[in-house]
Amino acid sequence: MAAIRSPAIAIDDKLIAFDNFEQLVENLDNANNLGVLGLWEPLVEELEAEEAGRRMMGAWCIGTAVQNNVGAQGMLLSKAPTALFTLFTLSQNDPDTTVRRKAVYALSSAIRNHQPAMDELLRHLPEDVKKEVGESIDASDMGGVDRLVNWLRRALV
Repeated sequence: MAAIRSPAIAIDDKLIAFDNFEQLVENLDNANNLGVLGLWEPLVEELEAEEAGRRMMGAWCIGTAVQNNVGAQGMLLSKAPTALFTLFTLSQNDPDTTVRRKAVYALSSAIRNHQPAMDELLRHLPEDVKKEVGESIDASDMGGVDRLVNWLRRALV
């Protein structure tokens, strides 16, 4: 993370460091250590980087870390409470399609089978969207989750 955040490191090298970081957090133990190491906050801050590549890699790393990992899903919410709102905003508004795609991936990974994350994301949806996808969605109901994720994907086209 130090290389990713260093102003002295070239963007291409930062993206290589991010790729290595993403491979590390594929391992559940490494993903679960993000909170202990204080890495959730700086990782989420990368979602607001000027460079689209950094925003995309930040979202990708978050999605990989929380995918099928209840511990990491919970740590994301507790250590970086603004993450889901930031990812939602990116998924709908980022000018770069790859950033929007990875933000949807991260949201999908964060909400599947994790009700607190689902509830947090639903808080940020506009009322007309809630009427379309459901006012409340059971995070273990894959049909409901897919309805929401498919709505998020509309911004990709």
